[in-house]
Amino acid sequence: MYMVSEIFDLKGRFISKVLRTKKNCLLFILIFSIIYILSSTLVLNFYDIKKIQILNFLFSFIIIFEVCLKVSQSERFILWIGENLDKSFRLFIMFIIGLNCTYFYTRLTLQIIESY
Repeated sequence: MYMVSEIFDLKGRFISKVLRTKKNCLLFILIFSIIYILSSTLVLNFYDIKKIQILNFLFSFIIIFEVCLKVSQSERFILWIGENLDKSFRLFIMFIIGLNCTYFYTRLTLQIIESY
């Protein structure tokens, strides 16, 4: 996300406060990973493996959602997709892309977990 925010010059609330410096980015990755591992362990202990898909969806959606919305408002994306397209359609396109990325991530992690 750090590189994506630099390429598209994103200045979201979450991005600018957390991911602008590499030190903050590494700290965020560490904290996020610890919270994810602990919550995944709890879900696996109390529920079935299939329930971890919900947790994967929530965590990946948190990561991807703001980035996709900010990319849809960036000048580079507007020039690429066309200036005539309405802002709501650009947001909708990036929202769908974010959901597809999240779905791919959740299916991939479930397949990895089930393979063990």
